[in-house]
Amino acid sequence: MSERTQPPTPAGDQLTKSPSRVRFSNSTCSNMEEENDVLNNSLSSSVRLAETDSARRNAAKQEKRKSRISIALTSSLVHFANTCFDMEDEDDEFNDSFSSSVLLADTDSTLRNLALGPKRGVSLRSVFDGSISTLDVMSFLGRGGTSRMFARGKDRIDELSSVGRFFSRGSTLERATAFTTTAAACDRNASGLSRAIADDLDSKDHPVQEMEFYNIGGAKVFYYYGLDVIRSPGHIMAAGPHVRDTAIGVLMLDQYKIHERPGDPSNPLTFWPYQTFYGIPQGITFSKCKHVGSSGSEALRDYPLETSAICQALLALAEVASGRGYKRLIIVGDCGYYALAAEAFAKNLSCWGSQSWVPHPDGAFASFRCPRFRSPSLDLGIILCLGTTQMIASPEPEKNLSTQLGRGTSVVYVTADTRGWYSGEALERVSAEYEPFLVRPWVTQKWHFNLGGQISMLDIVACVNSLLLTGVEIQNNDDALLDVVEALLEINSGSTAHVVGLFLGHTASQMEVYGETPGQRAWLGSAHLTKLVEDMAQCDGVPHPEDIITEKVSPVFEYLQPILQRISSVTLGTATETLTEDVEFRMLAALIGNPVCKGSPPPATYKEFKLAMALRIQDTLLSLLTIGKHADKSSGLPIGKSYVDFLACFQAKLNRNVLSEVESSHSIDGSKFPLFDCRFVPGFGFNVFKGLTVWTKMSNYHWMSTILLRFSEIMQEQGWMGAATYHFECTELFSFTPFFHEMGLPVVDGVNAILICSRSTDAPMRFVNFKQKNDQPPTPSAMVADILEDGGVSYYRDAMLPLRTPTIDSEIYTIDNNICEPLMLADRARWKEVRLAQPLFEDFKLLWGFESYSLSKPSDSIYPASSALDISKYVEQEELVDSTDILQENFVQYAPVNDGDRKTDVNFHSFFGGDLYRDRKIGRRSVAVKES
Repeated sequence: MSERTQPPTPAGDQLTKSPSRVRFSNSTCSNMEEENDVLNNSLSSSVRLAETDSARRNAAKQEKRKSRISIALTSSLVHFANTCFDMEDEDDEFNDSFSSSVLLADTDSTLRNLALGPKRGVSLRSVFDGSISTLDVMSFLGRGGTSRMFARGKDRIDELSSVGRFFSRGSTLERATAFTTTAAACDRNASGLSRAIADDLDSKDHPVQEMEFYNIGGAKVFYYYGLDVIRSPGHIMAAGPHVRDTAIGVLMLDQYKIHERPGDPSNPLTFWPYQTFYGIPQGITFSKCKHVGSSGSEALRDYPLETSAICQALLALAEVASGRGYKRLIIVGDCGYYALAAEAFAKNLSCWGSQSWVPHPDGAFASFRCPRFRSPSLDLGIILCLGTTQMIASPEPEKNLSTQLGRGTSVVYVTADTRGWYSGEALERVSAEYEPFLVRPWVTQKWHFNLGGQISMLDIVACVNSLLLTGVEIQNNDDALLDVVEALLEINSGSTAHVVGLFLGHTASQMEVYGETPGQRAWLGSAHLTKLVEDMAQCDGVPHPEDIITEKVSPVFEYLQPILQRISSVTLGTATETLTEDVEFRMLAALIGNPVCKGSPPPATYKEFKLAMALRIQDTLLSLLTIGKHADKSSGLPIGKSYVDFLACFQAKLNRNVLSEVESSHSIDGSKFPLFDCRFVPGFGFNVFKGLTVWTKMSNYHWMSTILLRFSEIMQEQGWMGAATYHFECTELFSFTPFFHEMGLPVVDGVNAILICSRSTDAPMRFVNFKQKNDQPPTPSAMVADILEDGGVSYYRDAMLPLRTPTIDSEIYTIDNNICEPLMLADRARWKEVRLAQPLFEDFKLLWGFESYSLSKPSDSIYPASSALDISKYVEQEELVDSTDILQENFVQYAPVNDGDRKTDVNFHSFFGGDLYRDRKIGRRSVAVKES
């Protein structure tokens, strides 16, 4: 079995040459010593805090903090000086050293066990034991990751109010620091590397918990400062000798709240071991970002305020990175729609007075349509690599990737929502294709239970499918059951549909005629449960009336009885054969939240609750029946394999008949650039749309793979697309990239696009998988935003909700592998038959797959190791990535187009040149870019 180890130093690589290593060692030591001096000098700063009585600070506290920092930095230097070439052994040494180090004095490793793992059921005790009233339980469910945090006992009074005020619109607070339990902010300009705020707090938290925040012109920038104390020298060596001078910037959304996996740009371990800075443009929510992106190069004309706010955030990222001593900054977007307007941002940034960015003297582009800048005022190199959509942001062939494709080649863009790419008449036509699967035909003015405004039919069906296979796994697996409980804490509308999925998966698994294993039976047989579903939902095509629906759906309630008893046993430690009505009420409320329609008062009695839940069950069953009738070539209910066929066929025809014809501001054409919509992929689309956690269960990887596979098969069988490379647009998709690489697909996303861009610099990059052993090294708590009904936002950090890591998330992946792995192996064999295209950078064939990563030089492989789970293989089999089967004519060229004459080069002109604002009545004009 192949181990997912850190990459060895390849022969001929610059890392093996002792002069390079000496230069790295000297420069790193110098950087650390300079930083230590700055940190010590900052302790005498006179910065006054808004919420901290700085007068209490005394010499003893200063010495204590100086000692603490000095130990941390000295420890890093000692480890670095003794770094061995065996990266795996060195990392073990580094991790083990924490057990006796002063850095672990305040770490309670049991917290991580409560957060995730075999003991995590104990942390949910208060949800089920009656210490919280049933009404209160219903009130905090359905709030994403914050619901799980509150379920573990976090109190709203623990809000980091200083952080909330710092992020509030129009705040004049310019700096802030936050640990897990304490935070403070100041309204004076604490420039440079001032450490005074953190010193005044004198937090008892582990140093890794420290975060820093900056307010620059209304744009907010933050980063996980404490990660510096756990950067392994082995990881730094593996990534390359430029880690200390190259940083990553992430352009975020306002009011972001998802607790993300490694792979998503919002998780700093995605770019490990590089430092990551996060910039938040003031007021740019997801919907506003879509509006800006849909305007493309005309964003400044159509949305001048929003575009200027985004540019201010980009400038703020550059200022903070430069202030921290970095010489190069590569910026990626945390939303794919940002990249569609990259031209507008680039032009705007070239006319910002003394802060303006200019084309980099070593080349205006790092890769195809990824502009490369220099900030003269900051002496900083900048690459704007916002996402893969940057390459197709224009419908003009000379301005998009179509000129870079070989004959008979397509690039499939994988997105979180196809409709978000369009506006106006095009959006109306695209939306009309979805309409029959979204709107409930049985809901009229006389209908007594209308959920239309809360969740669509197709979302309901996707939710049913997301737990279909889990319904088999939880039969004898308490870990899988707790995984369900924890996931359902985040959901309100849609939770009942998930429970119905458990029920149908369990029922189908008993039908031996549809397969040899329970998993195969659920996958193939669930579509044939039409008679059961019809009997529970309706009579002769007419939905059952309200007064008998509870009785009609009783098979679901009977199925849940032993499930509730097991949950009671695992979370409360008490096994009982029967549950009282009050206990059933409380436990079902903890599973599905408030079942009534929005705007109605929550149920006060179990009878009212059970009726509302029964009506939601009926709504789920009717949704299955309705979409089953409308679905083209669907066999029975749209569940399991039948749902795969339905959704893949729908999307293939959408590309062929609609996306190929509608006008747009980008180059999606349904053939050369087809669009694959993940909005209704089970376990993914609904969660992203609702701001919920996307879990790393194997079944979620299976759903993503099997639907994309069937779509690819249909498109190529019908001659609707050519040999394919795949581009991921949505940032929540990036965690799937290593998985697809190991399944054999060349996938480019926002993370490995950075690796491609780095080939144009003197510092090619490699990301490293962050591993833990016995919970070490420790990681900081995530920053969780709770968006309130009045539009306000509260911010929390909790030791039991740490940053998700490859090691933590790998524990979830293996829970349902017995059920899913046979299905994924079959998909892997079918993927071999899909025709693929070769990614190129100039004449070099870019490599992909884990084996390529472990044997290649930095940036030669586009395998994003930092996004991968800490497991040996996603699917236990031999590595099958073999580019020799790819035809020479099928390729995608990612190298930048030769600038040539900058006066006539269309790409240079679209990003940097021209009399930009003359006819746009913005009130100012750009200064023409001077020729080098």
